Amino acid sequence: MNKKIILAVLIPALFMAAQLRAEFNCADPVQTKSGLLQGSDEKAAQACVWKGIPFAAPPVGDLRWKAPQPIAWSGVREADEFGHQCMQKGIFTLEVKTSKEGMSEDCLYLNVWRPKTQDSRRLPVMLWVHGGGYTGGTASTPMYFGDRLAAQGDVVVVTTNYRLNVFGFFASPALRSEDPHKSVGSYATLDQVAALQWVHDNIANFGGDPTNVTIFGESAGGFSICTLLATPLTKGLFDRAILESGGCEESENLEQGFEHGKEIAQKLGCPENDLKCLRAVPAKALLEKGSGGMMEGGSVPHEDGYVLTGTPLSMIQAGNYNHVPFLAGNNRDEFGKAIKLMKAPRQVKPAGYEQGYIEMLKVPPADAKKLVELYPLSEFDNRPVEAYGRALGADASLGCPSYQGLLEAAKQQPDTWYYRFDFDQVALGKYMGAFHSLEIPFIFDNFDRLPMNLFFKDKYLPEAQALGKIMQSYWTNFAKTGNPNSQGLPSWPAFRPDSRQVQILDSQVRTEPASFAPRCEFWYNYTRNRKLERPKSDKKK
Repeated sequence: MNKKIILAVLIPALFMAAQLRAEFNCADPVQTKSGLLQGSDEKAAQACVWKGIPFAAPPVGDLRWKAPQPIAWSGVREADEFGHQCMQKGIFTLEVKTSKEGMSEDCLYLNVWRPKTQDSRRLPVMLWVHGGGYTGGTASTPMYFGDRLAAQGDVVVVTTNYRLNVFGFFASPALRSEDPHKSVGSYATLDQVAALQWVHDNIANFGGDPTNVTIFGESAGGFSICTLLATPLTKGLFDRAILESGGCEESENLEQGFEHGKEIAQKLGCPENDLKCLRAVPAKALLEKGSGGMMEGGSVPHEDGYVLTGTPLSMIQAGNYNHVPFLAGNNRDEFGKAIKLMKAPRQVKPAGYEQGYIEMLKVPPADAKKLVELYPLSEFDNRPVEAYGRALGADASLGCPSYQGLLEAAKQQPDTWYYRFDFDQVALGKYMGAFHSLEIPFIFDNFDRLPMNLFFKDKYLPEAQALGKIMQSYWTNFAKTGNPNSQGLPSWPAFRPDSRQVQILDSQVRTEPASFAPRCEFWYNYTRNRKLERPKSDKKK
């Protein structure tokens, strides 16, 4: 073939390839059902971003404790600032501040990132649900920025807010009576459903595929993923699910919800069913007097017959859930190392190990003996406090609830995948282990952003980044196909109830039998029959 013929073939092909992989103009207005939005260019990451997109009307005044309502605007709205955090208190208020006070009841906003270049295909969508114990957190935390995940993974990333604490979960008979669906006490979940509906209705104009949506979240976001799996309200709104360090039994029935609601109303000086009085309470006062602790009663979704008909786990066990490819897992240590900060478990000697379960945790003697067998001191350098940490701060609290949710789904579907994150080569890793939330920067590639940049100094980065490339590929492969595997990655076998294999995410990624399964079986049976006591924090004298 002569040069003229080669050029005649090659030049049009190169031109077509350039056209197929075109650059998106981030500043061009994008049409949504609510109105036009103008984004901006994240040049360093080769991504576009739209910040602070309202997906529902502000839930204030008469809309407090109601399902999210539609919103619209005229003209082009500049989406260049993150929306307010939802009302919260404690350590989470240190997050990114976007207004004078950084938070507001007017907080139903989401954010969208997409690659600057894209071919003619619609891209898979990944919607992130943040953690914070259902009482704190926000979608605009720097370690959740989706620019790098979008550009490197060739996906559209969405992060969303949802109402928290008393604003997201308050329940009373009067609220149930006024709702057309008799729904009450799960406004946070309804916000998440509304965000998914927004994605379904609008994401195509951002280059995303509304028929290929993955939900993923960590901690309270992980518990939310299980609730979204179970609720019938999300049918057809997502196609895959990833649960990180969560579980499937953080809900309460209406009797419990109404009792907590009554206690809150009394603190506010309002009759339980006087909605006018309750809705007139200033947001700050409601936050101070009405909000409880993380994942405590009154700050979890409710089994109201509309959002949930039982606990999410019981709905999965009954087959009443969204059967989609499901990936789940947890971090090896979670909050386990924090137990060393408590005086009582720290002082227990090896000879008193078994008795410690009885005295500190009120465990019956027979169960204490079983725990000693399941958590032998030889595995924990003969240190009872380390064993207590793994048993209570990791397995019982988050590890086994995550495992149990996936196990019940795996009994009914083949496309389930389980991991455990063991990487602890970080600053303070010797003392904190593979702690709660440490896996997040590995997925988002946000090692240099607050707050995780505190743990990833230069000497730790090469190993972390190498594992991050693998994990980000696993997560985005799963979002694209429902299977985390692809050529060049360590093989990850599907989880099966008969083989129960777990992918260990560490410096050396490997597959192991789920040897912790007997421990999780113990905690599943134990917590169904009685409340689990926790070691008490040291009292100030």
